[in-house]
Amino acid sequence: MKRFLRAENGAVSVYLILIIVPIFLFQAVLIDFARIKVAEKETESALHAAARSVMSSFDPELQKRGLYGMGLSQEASEKLLNDVFIQNLSGGVSANAFHFINTKAVDGALRVTPVYTLASHVIFEGQLLEDMKIKAPIEYTLEIVDKFQKSGVREPFQMGSQFAKEASELEKLIEQRESSLDEAWQSAEEFHARTTEFHSYYRARVAELDKLAAEIGIHTVDEVRSEISQVQENLRSLKASIRNMDLSLASLAQAGPEAAASIRSLAEGKSRLEEQAGMLSQKLNELEALVQKIMTYTALIIRTKLEVAADEKVVQQLQQVIEPILRQAKQNNDEIRSKLTGISSTSAQGNSSVYDVFQHVSLIGDDYFYQYQTSIAAIAALFSSFRSAVESVVLYTTVHTSKVNQANDSYLAVANDFHAKQSPLEKSRMDANEATTTNKKTQKNKIQDIMDKAKQAIGGCSLTSTQSSDSGTYSKLQGDSGYYQKYRQANAQDTMIGNDVAYDIEKAEPTSLRAMDLLGVLNSAAEVLRDELYVNEYALTKFNFRTYGLEKDSSGNAKLSNESVDPGTHALVNQEVEYLLYGFSSCAANMSSAYAEMFSLRLAVRTVEALLDPKKELLQIGSPLLVFLAAAAQGAAEAFVDMNALVKGDAVELSSKLSSSALKLTYKDYLRLFLMLHSNNTKLMSRMQALHELETGKDLNQQTSYIQANASSEIRLWFIPQVMKLLDGTGLLGCKVVGTHCQMNRAAVVSY
Repeated sequence: MKRFLRAENGAVSVYLILIIVPIFLFQAVLIDFARIKVAEKETESALHAAARSVMSSFDPELQKRGLYGMGLSQEASEKLLNDVFIQNLSGGVSANAFHFINTKAVDGALRVTPVYTLASHVIFEGQLLEDMKIKAPIEYTLEIVDKFQKSGVREPFQMGSQFAKEASELEKLIEQRESSLDEAWQSAEEFHARTTEFHSYYRARVAELDKLAAEIGIHTVDEVRSEISQVQENLRSLKASIRNMDLSLASLAQAGPEAAASIRSLAEGKSRLEEQAGMLSQKLNELEALVQKIMTYTALIIRTKLEVAADEKVVQQLQQVIEPILRQAKQNNDEIRSKLTGISSTSAQGNSSVYDVFQHVSLIGDDYFYQYQTSIAAIAALFSSFRSAVESVVLYTTVHTSKVNQANDSYLAVANDFHAKQSPLEKSRMDANEATTTNKKTQKNKIQDIMDKAKQAIGGCSLTSTQSSDSGTYSKLQGDSGYYQKYRQANAQDTMIGNDVAYDIEKAEPTSLRAMDLLGVLNSAAEVLRDELYVNEYALTKFNFRTYGLEKDSSGNAKLSNESVDPGTHALVNQEVEYLLYGFSSCAANMSSAYAEMFSLRLAVRTVEALLDPKKELLQIGSPLLVFLAAAAQGAAEAFVDMNALVKGDAVELSSKLSSSALKLTYKDYLRLFLMLHSNNTKLMSRMQALHELETGKDLNQQTSYIQANASSEIRLWFIPQVMKLLDGTGLLGCKVVGTHCQMNRAAVVSY
């Protein structure tokens, strides 16, 4: 055995085996590893080709509208994926031929998973942007931005919008100031009336007290009552004596003639006593009357002091009412002065004469408020002095009466002087306000008359479709569980009907002021180009509107759409863009909103034209709002004429007075502007989706535009599978060894 181990026969063969076998094993693993990597690439390419083939089967109806959604069912899409996947694998070409790779599909491992549909706003908007990325910039630039920027209307628009805003803000301050001054003067009138009333009342009262004091003299109640008791005692004694005499006379009358002299003597005595008793009775009555006067005087003194104290509170309460109102009026006046200063510095940079009206706005000097407040305070203080004078008097002697009357006359003199000086000022102020108010009311009535005519001329629905058909169509769009609500819910949004903006032409002043706001918004919005503008152009391209088919090109022919599907054939006839803009559930509501907003914009433009040439006599009145309303009244009449032309499909010049170049806009152009002004509205997306479903009958929730395809393939290992299985857990293979095969799972994501 030992010899065998030390023998050298065959040593070279063993050496070669030890060298060659590892090399062979390495080569075998390397070949299978290379085949696996090639199979991976082949599988991925085949899966992407299969997924693209599935997505190539898009819905032709939606494609005509610029949308792409997969037009196959789940079963059909998976079958197509399987067929194309197998055809693109080397093992699926010829099963009998030799292939270096020979990759085969694993049965039952292919599937198509829809990820996003056209119901998603993100996907929907993305496809719109792709469809409009060439057409929208050209259309928008040619039709709106280029014309608007070259027209020269930006500065007048800005001036008009700014003037309307400043006039409205200043008018509110003026109205607040004047209302406070009216309220203060009303209380001041009452203040004067009450002080006049108090003066007359207390003048009579003091005279009454003075008269009673003179009649009473220096007597007191106790003294008079003591004297009354003495008189009453004397009177009783006299009456007793008279009764005794009566008894004596009766007794003497029975005695006979001899008692005649005694009877005469007693009778004479009785007569004297009766005369004395009468005098005492008269004095007693006089003393009792004096007591009553003293009691009346005392009660009147007390009542007078209580009344004058109560009336002082009335005077003070009126003072407390007037003074804060005056402070508020002064604060409003200071705000007016401050605002006028700012307006003056701003308007100095422009050249519009309409700003001259601000130079005539009435400003009240501080002396007015100072004199007003000090006069009211002086009257109240003098009345308090009168109350003190009344309380200090117990007996109205000549001196005291004169003192009280003097105090009573003092506050009335100041009150009369204040009223005499202030009354003409207030009357002049209120007369001017009344004249201005009447003038403003006249202008508002003119505007309102035009607006009433405009409301009657809105129309648009009866000319295009019947009410019953519209009602059924809108019920599908926005009825209970309508298309609109469905797409709002699909994007986790509220389902509230209508837009965030709504226009009407109900009241003259707010409609006119709101119209001017449109100019400022238009100025700023016209500078911005965003993705929303592409979406807006999609709306104007794919959908119809009121004047669709009425507008003419340069040759006089009707402008019609070049789209694959004519918007004029849609269920909502000539009202779709209006619905997209405002989102109400009736033709009348959407048409009236579009008409009202368009009328408002034309009103604003025409008002600016009138503001550039204001009436001189109105400027001197000093009411910026009156100047604005007069311009708006003129603008409303011209805007109504413009609207009659626009709804007929005619183009109306934006402004011959404001623009340096001709710029004519049609009804469609104004819709384009409104879509721009109300852009970035997710509700617009849902309404578009609802209209597409209404026209095609296709639920966009089922129209897949983004899929994930999954597939599995396998390749047979030529050499040592167990060695490859050792590499399975390292992550180097990219497949899983199952028996003599290596299986690989791949996913592909494809979208339109």
